[in-house]
Amino acid sequence: MTLLWQAVHVGISVLGVAYLAFPARIHTFGFEFLRRSPSEESGASDAPVWLYRGIGALLVFIGATGLV
Repeated sequence: MTLLWQAVHVGISVLGVAYLAFPARIHTFGFEFLRRSPSEESGASDAPVWLYRGIGALLVFIGATGLV
């Protein structure tokens, strides 16, 4: 069971690194409620990208603390 939990934490860490490395690409495939509607496209914002980076940092933290 310990090996299974370690594999889960490694997977969480890898997912977190992907969120940190490619936040804009993940945003295009991400949750629908985080995307803007077409009427709001005129004012571009980096908020969703920073949100994904924050999620990635949290996932890396969770994965790393689970491996220790």
